[in-house]
Amino acid sequence: MRARLKLVDCVSRPRFEFDYNRNVVYFESSQIRLSPHEADILHLLLLNRPRVVPLGVLIEQVYGATEPETAPVSIRVAVHSLRKKLAETGIRIRAIARVGYEIDVDNLPEMSLGLKNKILSALNVAKAAGESEVADRLQAVLQIVESRPADAAQ
Repeated sequence: MRARLKLVDCVSRPRFEFDYNRNVVYFESSQIRLSPHEADILHLLLLNRPRVVPLGVLIEQVYGATEPETAPVSIRVAVHSLRKKLAETGIRIRAIARVGYEIDVDNLPEMSLGLKNKILSALNVAKAAGESEVADRLQAVLQIVESRPADAAQ
C-alpha cells in the first residue's frame, strides 16, 4: 500500500512528488529522505493547505495518545529540519505565532490528490486514532478502489 501525493507542474515549477509511506520527497532527479515525524508533518500540511494546522493537531497526529512532554519542542525541531530539507524545492512552511504552521501556498503548485490518496490519508488518521472499525471499512473501500482500472481510480 503506497500513498503518493503528486504536485502537478505549474509555470516553471519542477516535478515534486511526496511518497508518504516511504518518507521520501522526489524533486527533479533527487530524493530527499524525511524522518517519520517530518513526513507526518508534511503530509498534514499538504492535506490541510491553505489552512493553518494548529500545533495541537500536529502533536496529536504525529504522537497520538503517547504524546511526550517534549512534543511541542520536538515538532518545532522537525519543522525546522523539514524547512531545510525542502529549501531547494521552493516550498515554504510558515509559522503562525501561537497558532501553528501552514504551507505557503504562493510557492506551492497545485496538487492532484486522487481518491485513493484521500482514502489512504483517512485510513492513516483512523489507525492513528485507534478507530479500528473505521480503519477496517476504509481498508475495504481502498481494496475496491485499487481493483478498478487505473484511469477510473483517479
